[in-house]
Amino acid sequence: MLALQSRRRTGWLAGLALGSALGAAHCAPSQRAGPPAAVVPAVSSPAPAASAPAASGPAASGPAQAAEPDDARGGRLYDNWRTERRLSQSFAADSPKTPEPDGKGGPNGNGTLNDGAGRPLQNTGHDYRLKNLFGWDLRGADGVDGPAYHDEPHVLRRNLLTDTRSASEIQRWLAEGDARTPAYGQVLDERDLSDLTAFLVKTRDGELARPEHIFRLEAAAPEGYELVAGADPARGRELYGYTCEDCHGKDGRELTLDGMQSVGTLSRSVAYEVWFKIQNGLAGSPMKRQVLEKTGAESARAVLDLLAALCDRKAFPALRGRDAEDVKDGDARCGAYLK
Repeated sequence: MLALQSRRRTGWLAGLALGSALGAAHCAPSQRAGPPAAVVPAVSSPAPAASAPAASGPAASGPAQAAEPDDARGGRLYDNWRTERRLSQSFAADSPKTPEPDGKGGPNGNGTLNDGAGRPLQNTGHDYRLKNLFGWDLRGADGVDGPAYHDEPHVLRRNLLTDTRSASEIQRWLAEGDARTPAYGQVLDERDLSDLTAFLVKTRDGELARPEHIFRLEAAAPEGYELVAGADPARGRELYGYTCEDCHGKDGRELTLDGMQSVGTLSRSVAYEVWFKIQNGLAGSPMKRQVLEKTGAESARAVLDLLAALCDRKAFPALRGRDAEDVKDGDARCGAYLK
């Protein structure tokens, strides 16, 4: 694991390490009675869009589409469709460091995907992951990976949270691609595209947690974000006990991340990534959605409460016997929640 200053570019490595660790245990929200619901302020959102129909693009044949799209699975596909679909043996993305395509699988047999016109789309470091093209906050260049914050060279200008297209239009776009977006119908089936669409539309419309209700962008802060005010860390600590403790231990030092990061240190340093995995689960692992609230506002509040609780360095410390980096006093990412 690299230093905190560069972890934004390598957070997926921690995710892969966590996925391997989680393979030994099924970590889903506990069936015990959870903490009392938080009082959630009203959040204005656009009117919900219709459920996504089957894609009309060139989607590959696959399992029958479920009656109801699985938006949590859609989030995991957005994160890493290759890992969630367990396609690592059949598809390896072309390396962005080599002049000639040298990957494996896909429509061209060399680890590239085609754009909307059927031309091979170069891997510029995005590895054809939607998360890399639009960021953990779905806002593309307007978000945490944009030029004002992380300045990732492969992030696209489209903001998926302000996208006004219908669900059917979004699903067609995912299947067919455009000049800069891969045609995912070449590697994903209709069920996958439907789940992805449900995740994007429900997040946009506020039926799922929206990132701005959990953290705000701040260029002066480390990693370009700060947790928003109004969380209840005590409720978050109780929530941790019901949803996380069985797998990660009472203090977050079980199932460690690459042997370097506890749940606490990772959450305090890159909450803009951790919120997504709490909301949707970790691609390719037994870890599924950890918040089961009925509304997007309630889900956002639960995630924020949990992240605020994890800002307690004493309750959720770094790993024992290591010089693991942790946030320092006054770090703006946790703000007033930091202890």
